[in-house]
Amino acid sequence: MNPILDLKATPIASLVYLKTNIGGWFFDAVLRSTHTSRLNITQHPVQTGAALTDHAFLQPKELTMEIGMSDTATSLVPGQFTGGWSRSVQAFKVLQELQALRVPLQVHSRLGLYQNMLIEEISAPDDYTTLFALRCTVTLREIMVAQVRTVKISSKPAVTGQSNRGKLEPQSPNQSALVQINNSLFGG
Repeated sequence: MNPILDLKATPIASLVYLKTNIGGWFFDAVLRSTHTSRLNITQHPVQTGAALTDHAFLQPKELTMEIGMSDTATSLVPGQFTGGWSRSVQAFKVLQELQALRVPLQVHSRLGLYQNMLIEEISAPDDYTTLFALRCTVTLREIMVAQVRTVKISSKPAVTGQSNRGKLEPQSPNQSALVQINNSLFGG
C-alpha cells in the first residue's frame, strides 16, 4: 500500500505539505481560495500634469479561503476538532481562538506556503443548509516582520567636554532697514 495514501501511518509533519491547512489545522474541504498579491506603485504629479513613478513596493499578501466542515466525516488528523458539541462548531471555535491569539500562522495551500499570517476576518453564515456542517470564509493577511541587525560601535565617546570652541565675542543684533535709515538721517 502507498504510505502517502495510508493516513494512519503518515506522520502529521508530512501531511503539512500534502493538504491545505491553517496553522496545522486540517479542514474537510477548501471550497475556494483567493490569493492576492499587490504592488503599490507610487505616483507624484509634476508641473506638466503627468504623474511620475519613482518607487514601488509590495503590500502584505492576502489569502481568502472558503472552508467546509462536516459533522459526519472523521478528522484527517486524530484528535482535531474534538471535545465540542460537533466537529463543525468546534472548527469555528478553533478559528476564533486562532484569531484571538493574534499569533502569526503558517498557511499551506496548493499555490504556496504563506508565513506570518493573521486571521483578519471570519465569516460563517448559519442556516438550514449548514445545520450539520460549517461553510466559513476566512481572510488572512501577512504581517511584515522587521529584521533587526546588531552593529558593533566604538566604546569611545563621540563628543568630549574638552572641545575648542574658539573665542566668543559679543555682536550687536542685526537692525532692520528702517532703523538703519532712521539712525543715519536723524543721528540716533
